[in-house]
Amino acid sequence: MISSPIEEIKEKLDVMQVVGEYIKLQKAGANYRALCPFHQEKNPSFFVSPSRQMWHCFGGCGEGGDIFKFVMKIEGIEFGDALRLLAQKAGVELKALDPAVARMQSERKGMAELMEWCAKFFERQLADSQAGKEAAQYLLDRGVTKESMIKWRLGYAPDSALGLCEFLEGKGYSRDEVGRAGMLAYSEGKTYDRFRSRIMFPVADLHGSIIGFGGRIFTKAGTAVKEGFAKYINTPNTALYDKSKVLYGLDKAKMQVLKNDACILVEGYMDTIMVSQAGNENVVAVSGTALTPWHLKILKRYTENLLLSFDMDIAGDTATRRGIDLALQDGFSLKVITMPEKDPAEVIQENPETWKKFLEGAVSILDFYFSTAFSRHDAKSPEGKKAIAKDLLPIIGKIANKIEQAHWIQKLSHEIGVREEVIQEELKKVKGGVESYGGRQDVVQGTVAPASRKQLLEDRTLALLFRRPENLTLIAEEHLSLFSVKTQEILAGFEKNPSLGFQGFEGLFSSETIEFLKYIALKSEIEEEDADWEKECRVCLEQLHSLFIKEKLDSIAKEIQDAEERKDAVKLGELLLQFQEMSRKIIL
Repeated sequence: MISSPIEEIKEKLDVMQVVGEYIKLQKAGANYRALCPFHQEKNPSFFVSPSRQMWHCFGGCGEGGDIFKFVMKIEGIEFGDALRLLAQKAGVELKALDPAVARMQSERKGMAELMEWCAKFFERQLADSQAGKEAAQYLLDRGVTKESMIKWRLGYAPDSALGLCEFLEGKGYSRDEVGRAGMLAYSEGKTYDRFRSRIMFPVADLHGSIIGFGGRIFTKAGTAVKEGFAKYINTPNTALYDKSKVLYGLDKAKMQVLKNDACILVEGYMDTIMVSQAGNENVVAVSGTALTPWHLKILKRYTENLLLSFDMDIAGDTATRRGIDLALQDGFSLKVITMPEKDPAEVIQENPETWKKFLEGAVSILDFYFSTAFSRHDAKSPEGKKAIAKDLLPIIGKIANKIEQAHWIQKLSHEIGVREEVIQEELKKVKGGVESYGGRQDVVQGTVAPASRKQLLEDRTLALLFRRPENLTLIAEEHLSLFSVKTQEILAGFEKNPSLGFQGFEGLFSSETIEFLKYIALKSEIEEEDADWEKECRVCLEQLHSLFIKEKLDSIAKEIQDAEERKDAVKLGELLLQFQEMSRKIIL
Protein backbone atom coordinates (compact mmCIF):
# COMPACT_ATOMS: atom_id res chain seq x y z
CA MET A 1 0.00 0.00 0.00
CA ILE A 2 1.38 3.43 -1.01
CA SER A 3 1.66 5.56 2.13
CA SER A 4 3.15 8.85 0.88
CA PRO A 5 3.41 11.06 -2.22
CA ILE A 6 7.11 10.18 -2.46
CA GLU A 7 6.36 6.47 -2.67
CA GLU A 8 3.55 7.14 -5.16
CA ILE A 9 5.90 9.14 -7.37
CA LYS A 10 8.50 6.37 -7.25
CA GLU A 11 5.79 3.85 -8.07
CA LYS A 12 4.70 5.81 -11.16
CA LEU A 13 8.05 7.03 -12.49
CA ASP A 14 10.78 4.69 -13.70
CA VAL A 15 14.40 5.68 -13.11
CA MET A 16 15.12 4.99 -16.79
CA GLN A 17 12.39 7.44 -17.82
CA VAL A 18 13.64 10.21 -15.53
CA VAL A 19 17.38 9.85 -16.17
CA GLY A 20 16.84 9.18 -19.87
CA GLU A 21 15.28 12.63 -20.32
CA TYR A 22 18.64 14.20 -19.50
CA ILE A 23 21.32 11.84 -20.81
CA LYS A 24 21.64 9.14 -23.47
CA LEU A 25 21.77 5.66 -21.92
CA GLN A 26 23.23 2.52 -23.49
CA LYS A 27 22.36 -1.05 -22.59
CA ALA A 28 25.03 -2.82 -20.48
CA GLY A 29 23.81 -6.25 -19.46
CA ALA A 30 20.92 -5.93 -17.04
CA ASN A 31 21.76 -2.24 -16.55
CA TYR A 32 22.38 0.89 -18.59
CA ARG A 33 25.41 3.16 -18.69
CA ALA A 34 26.43 6.63 -19.89
CA LEU A 35 29.06 9.31 -19.50
CA CYS A 36 28.50 10.84 -16.08
CA PRO A 37 26.75 14.23 -16.35
CA PHE A 38 28.32 15.40 -13.08
CA HIS A 39 32.01 15.26 -14.00
CA GLN A 40 34.23 15.15 -17.08
CA GLU A 41 35.13 11.65 -18.27
CA LYS A 42 35.99 9.83 -21.51
CA ASN A 43 34.78 6.35 -20.57
CA PRO A 44 31.24 5.81 -19.24
CA SER A 45 31.18 5.07 -15.52
CA PHE A 46 27.59 6.18 -14.81
CA PHE A 47 25.22 3.21 -14.39
CA VAL A 48 21.44 2.99 -14.01
CA SER A 49 19.78 -0.10 -12.53
CA PRO A 50 16.13 -0.54 -13.62
CA SER A 51 15.64 -3.47 -11.23
CA ARG A 52 16.74 -1.46 -8.19
CA GLN A 53 15.47 1.93 -9.43
CA MET A 54 18.81 3.58 -8.69
CA TRP A 55 21.82 5.19 -10.38
CA HIS A 56 25.47 5.47 -9.44
CA CYS A 57 28.70 6.85 -10.84
CA PHE A 58 31.63 4.49 -10.32
CA GLY A 59 34.06 7.08 -11.66
CA GLY A 60 35.46 10.34 -10.34
CA CYS A 61 32.49 11.84 -8.49
CA GLY A 62 30.99 8.75 -6.81
CA GLU A 63 27.50 10.26 -6.79
CA GLY A 64 24.43 8.04 -6.65
CA GLY A 65 20.86 7.65 -5.41
CA ASP A 66 17.23 7.56 -6.53
CA ILE A 67 15.23 9.71 -8.96
CA PHE A 68 14.88 12.52 -6.40
CA LYS A 69 18.63 12.72 -5.84
CA PHE A 70 19.25 12.72 -9.60
CA VAL A 71 16.81 15.55 -10.32
CA MET A 72 18.12 17.60 -7.38
CA LYS A 73 21.68 17.17 -8.61
CA ILE A 74 21.16 17.75 -12.33
CA GLU A 75 18.64 20.60 -11.96
CA GLY A 76 20.53 22.20 -9.09
CA ILE A 77 17.41 22.38 -6.92
CA GLU A 78 16.39 21.54 -3.37
CA PHE A 79 14.29 18.51 -2.42
CA GLY A 80 11.03 20.45 -2.27
CA ASP A 81 11.47 21.68 -5.84
CA ALA A 82 12.39 18.17 -7.02
CA LEU A 83 9.30 16.80 -5.28
CA ARG A 84 7.04 19.29 -7.07
CA LEU A 85 8.71 18.70 -10.44
CA LEU A 86 8.48 14.90 -10.23
CA ALA A 87 4.95 15.03 -8.81
CA GLN A 88 3.86 17.04 -11.83
CA LYS A 89 5.59 14.55 -14.14
CA ALA A 90 3.96 11.60 -12.38
CA GLY A 91 0.52 13.22 -12.13
CA VAL A 92 0.60 13.05 -8.34
CA GLU A 93 -1.27 15.74 -6.43
CA LEU A 94 0.62 17.28 -3.53
CA LYS A 95 -1.99 18.40 -1.05
CA ALA A 96 -1.17 21.72 0.60
CA LEU A 97 -1.93 21.65 4.30
CA ASP A 98 -1.85 25.43 4.68
CA PRO A 99 -4.69 27.25 2.81
CA ALA A 100 -2.45 30.30 2.41
CA VAL A 101 0.19 28.16 0.69
CA ALA A 102 -2.49 26.63 -1.54
CA ARG A 103 -3.72 30.10 -2.56
CA MET A 104 -0.19 31.26 -3.30
CA GLN A 105 0.54 28.18 -5.41
CA SER A 106 -2.73 28.65 -7.31
CA GLU A 107 -1.91 32.31 -7.97
CA ARG A 108 1.57 31.43 -9.21
CA LYS A 109 0.20 28.72 -11.49
CA GLY A 110 -2.37 31.10 -12.96
CA MET A 111 0.27 33.78 -13.47
CA ALA A 112 2.60 31.29 -15.17
CA GLU A 113 -0.18 30.39 -17.63
CA LEU A 114 -0.79 34.09 -18.27
CA MET A 115 2.92 34.68 -18.99
CA GLU A 116 2.90 31.80 -21.46
CA TRP A 117 0.05 33.49 -23.35
CA CYS A 118 2.08 36.73 -23.36
CA ALA A 119 5.03 34.90 -24.93
CA LYS A 120 2.77 33.42 -27.62
CA PHE A 121 1.27 36.85 -28.35
CA PHE A 122 4.71 38.44 -28.80
CA GLU A 123 5.94 35.52 -30.95
CA ARG A 124 2.94 35.87 -33.27
CA GLN A 125 3.49 39.64 -33.55
CA LEU A 126 7.13 39.12 -34.56
CA ALA A 127 6.16 36.61 -37.22
CA ASP A 128 3.00 38.19 -38.67
CA SER A 129 2.83 41.96 -38.12
CA GLN A 130 4.60 44.38 -40.46
CA ALA A 131 6.45 46.07 -37.57
CA GLY A 132 7.33 42.62 -36.21
CA LYS A 133 8.80 41.54 -39.54
CA GLU A 134 10.98 44.67 -39.54
CA ALA A 135 12.09 43.79 -36.00
CA ALA A 136 12.89 40.25 -37.14
CA GLN A 137 14.97 41.64 -40.02
CA TYR A 138 16.83 43.85 -37.53
CA LEU A 139 17.65 40.74 -35.50
CA LEU A 140 18.86 38.95 -38.64
CA ASP A 141 21.04 41.96 -39.45
CA ARG A 142 22.50 41.74 -35.94
CA GLY A 143 23.48 38.12 -36.64
CA VAL A 144 20.65 36.32 -34.82
CA THR A 145 19.54 33.32 -36.87
CA LYS A 146 15.92 32.28 -37.40
CA GLU A 147 16.71 29.12 -35.43
CA SER A 148 17.86 31.20 -32.47
CA MET A 149 14.73 33.37 -32.64
CA ILE A 150 12.65 30.21 -32.29
CA LYS A 151 14.88 28.63 -29.63
CA TRP A 152 14.85 31.76 -27.45
CA ARG A 153 11.18 32.52 -28.25
CA LEU A 154 11.89 36.11 -29.30
CA GLY A 155 8.88 38.32 -29.95
CA TYR A 156 7.65 41.80 -30.63
CA ALA A 157 5.37 44.07 -28.55
CA PRO A 158 3.31 46.28 -30.91
CA ASP A 159 2.98 50.04 -30.58
CA SER A 160 -0.49 49.68 -29.10
CA ALA A 161 -1.78 51.07 -25.82
CA LEU A 162 -3.62 47.93 -24.75
CA GLY A 163 -3.04 45.35 -27.50
CA LEU A 164 -1.64 42.70 -25.15
CA CYS A 165 -4.07 43.47 -22.34
CA GLU A 166 -7.09 43.09 -24.64
CA PHE A 167 -5.68 39.82 -26.00
CA LEU A 168 -5.35 38.47 -22.44
CA GLU A 169 -8.83 39.68 -21.51
CA GLY A 170 -10.07 37.66 -24.47
CA LYS A 171 -8.43 34.62 -22.85
CA GLY A 172 -10.41 35.17 -19.65
CA TYR A 173 -7.90 37.16 -17.55
CA SER A 174 -8.93 40.27 -15.68
CA ARG A 175 -7.04 43.55 -16.03
CA ASP A 176 -6.08 43.22 -12.38
CA GLU A 177 -4.44 39.84 -13.06
CA VAL A 178 -2.53 41.29 -16.01
CA GLY A 179 -1.32 44.11 -13.76
CA ARG A 180 -0.19 41.74 -10.98
CA ALA A 181 1.87 39.84 -13.58
CA GLY A 182 3.79 43.08 -14.27
CA MET A 183 2.49 43.50 -17.82
CA LEU A 184 0.76 46.87 -17.32
CA ALA A 185 2.03 50.37 -16.60
CA TYR A 186 0.08 53.27 -15.11
CA SER A 187 0.45 57.00 -15.82
CA GLU A 188 -1.81 59.98 -15.07
CA GLY A 189 -4.72 57.74 -14.22
CA LYS A 190 -4.43 55.76 -17.43
CA THR A 191 -3.44 52.14 -17.99
CA TYR A 192 -1.08 50.95 -20.74
CA ASP A 193 0.73 47.79 -21.84
CA ARG A 194 4.10 47.97 -20.12
CA PHE A 195 5.90 46.80 -23.28
CA ARG A 196 5.21 48.75 -26.48
CA SER A 197 7.31 48.98 -29.68
CA ARG A 198 9.84 46.54 -28.29
CA ILE A 199 11.69 43.37 -29.27
CA MET A 200 10.79 40.93 -26.51
CA PHE A 201 13.10 38.52 -24.71
CA PRO A 202 11.19 36.01 -22.52
CA VAL A 203 12.89 35.16 -19.22
CA ALA A 204 12.35 31.59 -17.99
CA ASP A 205 12.86 29.81 -14.69
CA LEU A 206 15.10 26.75 -14.37
CA HIS A 207 12.39 24.52 -15.83
CA GLY A 208 11.76 26.68 -18.91
CA SER A 209 8.49 28.30 -17.72
CA ILE A 210 8.18 31.98 -18.69
CA ILE A 211 8.25 34.21 -15.60
CA GLY A 212 9.10 37.65 -17.04
CA PHE A 213 10.32 39.65 -20.02
CA GLY A 214 12.99 42.05 -21.13
CA GLY A 215 12.12 44.48 -23.91
CA ARG A 216 14.44 46.43 -26.26
CA ILE A 217 13.03 49.52 -27.90
CA PHE A 218 12.39 49.16 -31.65
CA THR A 219 10.37 51.30 -34.03
CA LYS A 220 9.69 51.20 -37.75
CA ALA A 221 12.44 52.50 -40.01
CA GLY A 222 12.47 56.30 -40.04
CA THR A 223 10.31 56.60 -36.90
CA ALA A 224 11.90 58.43 -33.97
CA VAL A 225 11.94 56.86 -30.54
CA LYS A 226 9.39 58.55 -28.31
CA GLU A 227 10.82 60.71 -25.55
CA GLY A 228 11.15 58.96 -22.20
CA PHE A 229 11.38 55.46 -23.69
CA ALA A 230 14.32 53.59 -22.14
CA LYS A 231 16.40 51.37 -24.43
CA TYR A 232 15.70 48.31 -22.25
CA ILE A 233 13.02 47.69 -19.65
CA ASN A 234 12.23 44.57 -17.62
CA THR A 235 9.24 43.06 -15.88
CA PRO A 236 9.01 44.44 -12.31
CA ASN A 237 9.21 42.04 -9.40
CA THR A 238 6.13 39.81 -9.20
CA ALA A 239 5.11 36.58 -7.46
CA LEU A 240 7.07 34.77 -10.22
CA TYR A 241 9.87 37.14 -11.19
CA ASP A 242 12.67 38.64 -9.10
CA LYS A 243 15.60 39.91 -11.17
CA SER A 244 18.00 39.50 -8.22
CA LYS A 245 17.30 35.74 -8.28
CA VAL A 246 17.02 35.07 -12.03
CA LEU A 247 19.76 34.35 -14.56
CA TYR A 248 18.69 34.73 -18.17
CA GLY A 249 19.29 31.56 -20.18
CA LEU A 250 20.15 29.24 -17.29
CA ASP A 251 17.24 26.95 -18.21
CA LYS A 252 18.99 26.29 -21.54
CA ALA A 253 22.58 26.46 -20.27
CA LYS A 254 22.53 24.37 -17.08
CA MET A 255 23.43 21.02 -18.68
CA GLN A 256 26.31 22.59 -20.63
CA VAL A 257 27.51 24.40 -17.49
CA LEU A 258 27.62 21.04 -15.71
CA LYS A 259 29.35 19.37 -18.65
CA ASN A 260 31.99 22.10 -19.03
CA ASP A 261 32.25 22.82 -15.29
CA ALA A 262 32.27 26.51 -16.19
CA CYS A 263 29.73 29.28 -16.82
CA ILE A 264 30.18 32.32 -19.07
CA LEU A 265 28.51 35.39 -17.55
CA VAL A 266 27.48 38.27 -19.80
CA GLU A 267 25.38 41.37 -19.25
CA GLY A 268 22.80 41.39 -22.04
CA TYR A 269 20.10 39.30 -23.68
CA MET A 270 21.68 39.67 -27.13
CA ASP A 271 25.08 38.73 -25.73
CA THR A 272 23.63 35.53 -24.29
CA ILE A 273 21.91 34.53 -27.51
CA MET A 274 24.91 35.28 -29.73
CA VAL A 275 27.45 33.54 -27.46
CA SER A 276 25.19 30.47 -27.30
CA GLN A 277 24.70 30.62 -31.08
CA ALA A 278 28.50 30.72 -31.52
CA GLY A 279 28.76 27.33 -29.82
CA ASN A 280 29.33 28.29 -26.18
CA GLU A 281 25.98 27.18 -24.77
CA ASN A 282 27.17 27.42 -21.15
CA VAL A 283 26.30 31.14 -21.06
CA VAL A 284 23.88 33.15 -18.91
CA ALA A 285 23.20 36.81 -18.24
CA VAL A 286 22.17 38.79 -15.19
CA SER A 287 18.74 40.36 -15.75
CA GLY A 288 19.29 44.09 -15.46
CA THR A 289 21.26 43.88 -12.22
CA ALA A 290 24.71 43.02 -10.90
CA LEU A 291 25.65 39.64 -9.47
CA THR A 292 23.75 38.98 -6.25
CA PRO A 293 24.18 36.39 -3.47
CA TRP A 294 21.13 34.55 -4.87
CA HIS A 295 22.72 34.37 -8.33
CA LEU A 296 25.87 32.92 -6.84
CA LYS A 297 23.95 30.40 -4.76
CA ILE A 298 22.19 29.14 -7.90
CA LEU A 299 25.40 29.04 -9.96
CA LYS A 300 27.27 27.11 -7.29
CA ARG A 301 24.89 24.19 -7.76
CA TYR A 302 26.38 23.76 -11.23
CA THR A 303 29.97 25.07 -11.14
CA GLU A 304 32.46 27.17 -9.19
CA ASN A 305 34.23 28.42 -12.35
CA LEU A 306 32.94 31.68 -13.83
CA LEU A 307 34.14 33.46 -16.99
CA LEU A 308 33.14 37.13 -16.85
CA SER A 309 32.44 39.31 -19.88
CA PHE A 310 31.50 42.47 -17.98
CA ASP A 311 32.55 46.10 -17.97
CA MET A 312 35.25 45.77 -15.34
CA ASP A 313 36.18 48.74 -13.18
CA ILE A 314 38.95 48.23 -10.65
CA ALA A 315 38.41 51.66 -9.08
CA GLY A 316 35.40 52.61 -7.04
CA ASP A 317 32.72 50.54 -5.34
CA THR A 318 30.69 49.69 -8.43
CA ALA A 319 27.85 47.17 -8.41
CA THR A 320 29.87 44.85 -10.64
CA ARG A 321 32.81 45.04 -8.24
CA ARG A 322 30.58 44.18 -5.29
CA GLY A 323 29.28 41.09 -7.12
CA ILE A 324 32.83 39.98 -7.89
CA ASP A 325 33.84 40.47 -4.26
CA LEU A 326 30.94 38.25 -3.18
CA ALA A 327 31.99 35.55 -5.65
CA LEU A 328 35.60 35.62 -4.40
CA GLN A 329 34.44 35.36 -0.80
CA ASP A 330 32.25 32.41 -1.75
CA GLY A 331 35.20 30.50 -3.19
CA PHE A 332 34.47 30.90 -6.91
CA SER A 333 37.31 30.74 -9.44
CA LEU A 334 36.90 33.81 -11.67
CA LYS A 335 38.37 34.60 -15.07
CA VAL A 336 37.92 37.72 -17.18
CA ILE A 337 37.33 37.69 -20.95
CA THR A 338 39.15 40.85 -22.04
CA MET A 339 37.90 42.48 -25.25
CA PRO A 340 38.11 45.86 -27.00
CA GLU A 341 35.33 48.42 -26.56
CA LYS A 342 32.67 46.01 -27.87
CA ASP A 343 30.26 43.58 -26.30
CA PRO A 344 30.28 39.83 -27.13
CA ALA A 345 27.30 40.14 -29.51
CA GLU A 346 29.13 42.75 -31.62
CA VAL A 347 32.35 40.73 -31.70
CA ILE A 348 30.53 37.54 -32.73
CA GLN A 349 28.52 39.38 -35.38
CA GLU A 350 31.78 40.56 -36.99
CA ASN A 351 33.70 37.29 -36.60
CA PRO A 352 32.85 34.35 -34.28
CA GLU A 353 36.47 33.16 -34.43
CA THR A 354 37.61 36.42 -32.83
CA TRP A 355 35.26 35.73 -29.92
CA LYS A 356 36.72 32.25 -29.49
CA LYS A 357 40.24 33.72 -29.29
CA PHE A 358 39.10 36.19 -26.61
CA LEU A 359 37.45 33.32 -24.72
CA GLU A 360 40.58 31.16 -24.89
CA GLY A 361 42.64 34.11 -23.65
CA ALA A 362 40.59 34.63 -20.47
CA VAL A 363 42.80 35.49 -17.49
CA SER A 364 42.22 35.04 -13.78
CA ILE A 365 40.43 37.92 -12.08
CA LEU A 366 43.49 38.68 -9.97
CA ASP A 367 45.80 38.75 -12.99
CA PHE A 368 43.37 41.15 -14.63
CA TYR A 369 43.24 43.41 -11.58
CA PHE A 370 47.03 43.30 -11.20
CA SER A 371 47.67 44.28 -14.84
CA THR A 372 45.05 47.05 -14.61
CA ALA A 373 46.47 48.48 -11.40
CA PHE A 374 50.07 48.41 -12.63
CA SER A 375 49.06 50.06 -15.92
CA ARG A 376 47.49 52.97 -14.02
CA HIS A 377 50.24 53.66 -11.49
CA ASP A 378 54.04 53.87 -11.32
CA ALA A 379 55.21 50.81 -9.36
CA LYS A 380 58.61 52.45 -8.68
CA SER A 381 57.40 55.57 -6.87
CA PRO A 382 56.18 55.54 -3.24
CA GLU A 383 52.90 57.15 -4.33
CA GLY A 384 52.42 54.54 -7.07
CA LYS A 385 53.11 51.65 -4.71
CA LYS A 386 50.58 53.02 -2.27
CA ALA A 387 47.96 53.48 -5.01
CA ILE A 388 48.51 49.94 -6.36
CA ALA A 389 48.16 48.48 -2.88
CA LYS A 390 45.00 50.55 -2.35
CA ASP A 391 43.49 49.05 -5.50
CA LEU A 392 44.53 45.46 -4.89
CA LEU A 393 44.45 44.81 -1.15
CA PRO A 394 40.64 44.94 -0.81
CA ILE A 395 40.42 42.33 -3.59
CA ILE A 396 43.10 40.07 -2.11
CA GLY A 397 41.33 40.30 1.24
CA LYS A 398 38.19 38.78 -0.29
CA ILE A 399 39.90 35.58 -1.47
CA ALA A 400 38.44 32.67 0.49
CA ASN A 401 41.31 30.18 0.11
CA LYS A 402 44.27 31.11 2.35
CA ILE A 403 46.83 29.40 0.10
CA GLU A 404 45.61 31.33 -2.95
CA GLN A 405 45.54 34.52 -0.90
CA ALA A 406 49.14 33.96 0.20
CA HIS A 407 50.19 33.58 -3.46
CA TRP A 408 48.82 37.01 -4.40
CA ILE A 409 50.31 38.64 -1.32
CA GLN A 410 53.68 37.22 -2.34
CA LYS A 411 53.21 38.45 -5.93
CA LEU A 412 52.26 41.96 -4.83
CA SER A 413 55.25 42.02 -2.48
CA HIS A 414 57.58 41.06 -5.32
CA GLU A 415 56.08 43.45 -7.89
CA ILE A 416 56.26 46.60 -5.75
CA GLY A 417 59.37 45.63 -3.78
CA VAL A 418 57.80 45.65 -0.31
CA ARG A 419 58.23 42.87 2.28
CA GLU A 420 55.31 40.45 2.71
CA GLU A 421 55.06 41.29 6.40
CA VAL A 422 54.33 44.91 5.51
CA ILE A 423 51.68 43.84 2.98
CA GLN A 424 50.09 41.63 5.65
CA GLU A 425 49.94 44.54 8.09
CA GLU A 426 48.30 46.82 5.51
CA LEU A 427 45.85 44.09 4.60
CA LYS A 428 44.62 43.96 8.19
CA LYS A 429 43.69 47.64 7.97
CA VAL A 430 41.58 47.19 4.84
CA LYS A 431 37.84 46.96 5.32
CA GLY A 432 36.79 43.53 4.18
CA GLY A 433 40.37 42.28 4.49
CA VAL A 434 41.87 39.55 6.63
CA GLU A 435 40.66 40.85 9.97
CA SER A 436 37.02 41.20 8.90
CA TYR A 437 37.13 37.95 6.99
CA GLY A 438 36.11 36.09 10.11
CA GLY A 439 38.54 33.19 9.94
CA ARG A 440 36.27 31.21 7.62
CA GLN A 441 37.54 27.73 6.94
CA ASP A 442 37.59 26.34 3.43
CA VAL A 443 34.92 23.74 2.78
CA VAL A 444 34.96 21.58 -0.31
CA GLN A 445 31.32 21.52 -1.41
CA GLY A 446 29.63 18.97 -3.63
CA THR A 447 32.46 16.44 -3.46
CA VAL A 448 32.54 12.94 -2.06
CA ALA A 449 35.16 12.22 0.59
CA PRO A 450 37.66 9.61 -0.66
CA ALA A 451 37.08 6.15 0.77
CA SER A 452 39.77 4.54 2.92
CA ARG A 453 41.65 1.48 1.68
CA LYS A 454 39.86 -0.63 4.28
CA GLN A 455 36.45 0.64 3.19
CA LEU A 456 37.24 -0.08 -0.45
CA LEU A 457 38.28 -3.63 0.38
CA GLU A 458 35.14 -4.21 2.45
CA ASP A 459 32.94 -2.87 -0.36
CA ARG A 460 34.80 -5.05 -2.85
CA THR A 461 34.30 -8.13 -0.68
CA LEU A 462 30.56 -7.49 -0.43
CA ALA A 463 30.34 -6.94 -4.20
CA LEU A 464 32.10 -10.28 -4.78
CA LEU A 465 29.59 -11.99 -2.50
CA PHE A 466 26.74 -10.60 -4.60
CA ARG A 467 28.52 -11.83 -7.69
CA ARG A 468 29.00 -15.31 -6.21
CA PRO A 469 26.93 -15.92 -3.03
CA GLU A 470 28.77 -19.24 -2.52
CA ASN A 471 31.85 -17.20 -1.54
CA LEU A 472 30.16 -16.72 1.83
CA THR A 473 31.73 -20.05 2.83
CA LEU A 474 35.20 -18.41 2.50
CA ILE A 475 34.49 -16.04 5.39
CA ALA A 476 35.30 -17.86 8.61
CA GLU A 477 34.68 -16.77 12.19
CA GLU A 478 38.22 -15.38 12.53
CA HIS A 479 37.67 -13.08 9.55
CA LEU A 480 34.82 -11.13 11.17
CA SER A 481 37.14 -9.03 13.33
CA LEU A 482 38.75 -7.69 10.13
CA PHE A 483 35.58 -5.84 9.16
CA SER A 484 33.85 -2.72 10.46
CA VAL A 485 30.79 -3.13 12.69
CA LYS A 486 28.53 -2.16 9.77
CA THR A 487 30.00 -4.84 7.50
CA GLN A 488 29.85 -7.42 10.31
CA GLU A 489 26.10 -6.74 10.67
CA ILE A 490 25.64 -7.11 6.90
CA LEU A 491 27.55 -10.41 6.83
CA ALA A 492 25.43 -11.70 9.70
CA GLY A 493 22.33 -10.78 7.68
CA PHE A 494 23.77 -12.58 4.65
CA GLU A 495 23.96 -15.77 6.70
CA LYS A 496 20.20 -15.50 7.31
CA ASN A 497 19.53 -14.74 3.63
CA PRO A 498 22.13 -16.78 1.68
CA SER A 499 20.41 -16.19 -1.68
CA LEU A 500 21.06 -12.43 -1.21
CA GLY A 501 17.56 -11.57 -2.44
CA PHE A 502 16.46 -8.02 -1.64
CA GLN A 503 12.98 -9.01 -0.50
CA GLY A 504 14.63 -11.03 2.24
CA PHE A 505 16.67 -7.99 3.34
CA GLU A 506 13.63 -5.91 4.33
CA GLY A 507 13.28 -7.58 7.72
CA LEU A 508 17.03 -7.68 8.35
CA PHE A 509 18.37 -4.22 7.55
CA SER A 510 17.43 -0.56 7.82
CA SER A 511 16.33 1.30 4.68
CA GLU A 512 19.69 3.12 4.68
CA THR A 513 21.61 -0.19 4.69
CA ILE A 514 19.37 -1.60 1.94
CA GLU A 515 20.13 1.44 -0.25
CA PHE A 516 23.85 0.86 0.37
CA LEU A 517 23.50 -2.81 -0.58
CA LYS A 518 21.70 -1.85 -3.79
CA TYR A 519 24.75 0.22 -4.70
CA ILE A 520 27.03 -2.75 -3.88
CA ALA A 521 24.86 -5.11 -5.94
CA LEU A 522 24.97 -2.72 -8.92
CA LYS A 523 28.74 -2.46 -8.48
CA SER A 524 29.00 -6.26 -8.70
CA GLU A 525 26.95 -6.40 -11.91
CA ILE A 526 29.31 -4.17 -13.91
CA GLU A 527 32.31 -6.46 -13.24
CA GLU A 528 33.95 -8.46 -16.03
CA GLU A 529 32.39 -11.88 -16.57
CA ASP A 530 35.60 -13.93 -16.81
CA ALA A 531 37.14 -12.98 -13.45
CA ASP A 532 38.14 -15.59 -10.84
CA TRP A 533 35.65 -14.48 -8.17
CA GLU A 534 36.83 -16.95 -5.50
CA LYS A 535 40.46 -15.95 -5.90
CA GLU A 536 39.57 -12.24 -5.73
CA CYS A 537 37.57 -12.79 -2.56
CA ARG A 538 40.54 -14.58 -0.93
CA VAL A 539 42.85 -11.73 -1.97
CA CYS A 540 40.51 -9.16 -0.37
CA LEU A 541 40.45 -11.15 2.89
CA GLU A 542 44.26 -11.39 2.89
CA GLN A 543 44.67 -7.65 2.34
CA LEU A 544 42.11 -6.86 5.04
CA HIS A 545 44.12 -9.11 7.36
CA SER A 546 47.30 -7.19 6.53
CA LEU A 547 45.59 -3.86 7.21
CA PHE A 548 44.30 -5.22 10.52
CA ILE A 549 47.84 -6.21 11.51
CA LYS A 550 49.26 -2.84 10.47
CA GLU A 551 46.65 -1.04 12.59
CA LYS A 552 47.69 -3.20 15.56
CA LEU A 553 51.35 -2.40 14.87
CA ASP A 554 50.58 1.35 14.82
CA SER A 555 48.83 1.00 18.16
CA ILE A 556 51.76 -0.92 19.68
CA ALA A 557 54.23 1.62 18.25
CA LYS A 558 52.44 4.42 20.11
CA GLU A 559 52.62 2.39 23.34
CA ILE A 560 56.34 1.82 22.74
CA GLN A 561 56.89 5.56 22.39
CA ASP A 562 54.96 6.17 25.62
CA ALA A 563 57.00 3.49 27.47
CA GLU A 564 60.25 5.07 26.26
CA GLU A 565 59.18 8.49 27.52
CA ARG A 566 58.30 6.96 30.92
CA LYS A 567 61.56 4.96 30.88
CA ASP A 568 59.61 1.78 31.71
CA ALA A 569 62.12 -0.84 30.60
CA VAL A 570 59.96 -3.86 31.52
CA LYS A 571 56.93 -2.60 29.59
CA LEU A 572 59.13 -1.55 26.69
CA GLY A 573 60.57 -5.09 26.41
CA GLU A 574 57.08 -6.65 26.37
CA LEU A 575 55.87 -4.25 23.72
CA LEU A 576 58.90 -4.79 21.48
CA LEU A 577 58.30 -8.55 21.66
CA GLN A 578 54.63 -8.05 20.73
CA PHE A 579 55.63 -5.80 17.85
CA GLN A 580 58.07 -8.41 16.53
CA GLU A 581 55.53 -11.26 16.74
CA MET A 582 52.80 -9.19 15.13
CA SER A 583 55.10 -8.13 12.27
CA ARG A 584 55.54 -11.76 11.24
CA LYS A 585 51.79 -12.05 10.60
CA ILE A 586 51.74 -9.47 7.77
CA ILE A 587 50.92 -11.10 4.45
CA LEU A 588 53.27 -9.64 1.88
